[in-house]
Amino acid sequence: MQPRGPSSPAGEPGPLDEETHARVLDHQLSGMIQAISEKGLHLIRIRAAAGSTHTPGTRIELEGTNVLGTTRHRDLSGMAQSSLHQVVKEILTDNPEVCLSFYNRAGNLTLKMHAFQLLPGIGNAKAISMVEIRGRTGWETIVSLDEACQIDAADLLADRLCEEIVDPHVTPNLLDLLIRA
Repeated sequence: MQPRGPSSPAGEPGPLDEETHARVLDHQLSGMIQAISEKGLHLIRIRAAAGSTHTPGTRIELEGTNVLGTTRHRDLSGMAQSSLHQVVKEILTDNPEVCLSFYNRAGNLTLKMHAFQLLPGIGNAKAISMVEIRGRTGWETIVSLDEACQIDAADLLADRLCEEIVDPHVTPNLLDLLIRA
């Protein structure tokens, strides 16, 4: 079991309890690693082992590491902030079930808006087209989704998720509805 986040009262599950791996956003000279957890996409701080060095995107196992807790986007270094989108996209690409789950299950949010329209550059017409192409069976791979809809599915979803990481008040919040549910 991982250390609980700093805001978790004793006995209650913390946001990091189910996390097993994270991806490095920045490994600072001070030995502090700023990272993002793979399952819940929580921004975290880790005390690096002496003598270790990690580049952005490096996958690290959290068991046995000194996880200091969660952090906010505004407290990330410039390097960590600039690495965030690419690292989130890598997480989605390496764990396609999360990405495909969104595209295969997304539905209408209101009578006039589909969940696909939360993604940058997807308007009503494109959303309707994507739903028609998806049909009842959905997509088996991200590559088939990308080809059928002529999009970069992981990149579009990473854009939206990063927007929500930067501003947790963005609604609807796919992080809470899709990733952390």
